[in-house]
Amino acid sequence: MSLPESPFSCFGLQLLFSLSSALLFPSYWFIDRLLSCAVFTTVEHSHGPGLRFLCLLFGVPLFLLLFVLSLPLGILGFLFWAPLHRARRPFSYQKSVKADRPENILSGDCSFVFVSANLCLLPDGLARFSNLHHTQRRTATISQLLCSSSEPGEKNCEDTEPICSTEDVVPMIEIPYRADKDSGTEGGIPFEVSLAFPKNADFLCLQEAFDGRASRKLRRCLGSTFPHILYDVGPCGPRGCGFRFFNSGLFLASRHPFIAAKYYFYPNARGEDALASKGLLCVKVQLGMTKQKKKVVGYINCTHLHAPESDAVVRCDQMSLLLGWVLDFQSQYAEDGELVAFDILCGDLNFDNCSTDTCMEQKHQLFSVYKDPCRDMAGCDKRGTVGTLLRADSLYHEAVNTPASLKRTLESEAERKLYVAPPLSEGIDGSGAHWTGRRIDYILHRESDSLLPLALNKFQFITQLAGLSDHIPVSMHFSVSLPKSTSL
Repeated sequence: MSLPESPFSCFGLQLLFSLSSALLFPSYWFIDRLLSCAVFTTVEHSHGPGLRFLCLLFGVPLFLLLFVLSLPLGILGFLFWAPLHRARRPFSYQKSVKADRPENILSGDCSFVFVSANLCLLPDGLARFSNLHHTQRRTATISQLLCSSSEPGEKNCEDTEPICSTEDVVPMIEIPYRADKDSGTEGGIPFEVSLAFPKNADFLCLQEAFDGRASRKLRRCLGSTFPHILYDVGPCGPRGCGFRFFNSGLFLASRHPFIAAKYYFYPNARGEDALASKGLLCVKVQLGMTKQKKKVVGYINCTHLHAPESDAVVRCDQMSLLLGWVLDFQSQYAEDGELVAFDILCGDLNFDNCSTDTCMEQKHQLFSVYKDPCRDMAGCDKRGTVGTLLRADSLYHEAVNTPASLKRTLESEAERKLYVAPPLSEGIDGSGAHWTGRRIDYILHRESDSLLPLALNKFQFITQLAGLSDHIPVSMHFSVSLPKSTSL
């Protein structure tokens, strides 16, 4: 069974949707430019008031005028665009390989690599609220890094050449460098701060790929390496009593074909999160066949939970819904005789395991179903783990603006405290010997008798997006063992 590539059931609706999107685009672009002229990053503040004054004096009125002039076309496009989402499937599918490949024969131990990353690819005007700018430029660079990542030590990971422009560099706070002794292995799992994305990643689970042009650039670049991509996940338009201006921002790229996919929408979003269609993307992938013609499959669940820090109850409700939806999806698409290699949950959960303010989330039932390889217990992470959320106001400091400098910073507890977002209230993590910082990006796995035995090989915190995102991507390397009777 193969997923349909078009989000619409007929070509006519697809054509009408593309036309309405084209009519909307000028208004969208002008309002985005208006915001970009009014909201400034720390780099732009460091250049003095002259350029900011010119942007406010000339840029804001110009783009406001252009936005008003574009409104008639925009309103016409909106009248078609919004209701068409009712007829649209909640995701689009890009399949780069047109001919079916021969079935992959699996035997013995099979290794897999997952990468999860929050890219903050919002429209440029909104990305600036996270101290990030030039969304299209960042997307082009991120796409190249995801496609052609290199091993640590190669030329493009050197500390001498920042990924962001030289004008974006803010002097670092001087602290003597000292690598911590606690980084490394705990409980048999090697934790590692890596300069580059793993070359052999099987799955990329990305969050906040909201901007349509950014999503297209990602697909064009990743398509040759990852032939199966789900994008534009989540419906926009009217939803209940509200209106969703953005989709979920989820983006899943895979080397393995999708058997089934389903999107579940969180109904309880509020505040700024109510503008996006956040939810859970459940996917079943075909990994191969055994010599005895038994199908080997895996389950991937991608999500991005509610963001406002004070809304712990909303996140807990979403996690409870998530567990029920995963069970529903797997019950619906399970087949007799197949071997399930893994059940992975990944994404930006928007809470950490060190803040005393997130105790409710830390003790949720989710962690009795899915195992967090970085977690020792509720409120305490294992040694060797580091926070994945950077302080927004210091993204362009020399200590974090290149992969190598960010790696050194993460490996030093003294520097981590300066550049990684701290716990929401100092408590367990603030008073203990091991300071992690806010780790809100997760890759979790489920252990069950119904799944093949899984062994974790390595967990990485990746610094290659230094200067390009306020999150640190993570990757998990693991292997599963097929029953001996099915091995070649």
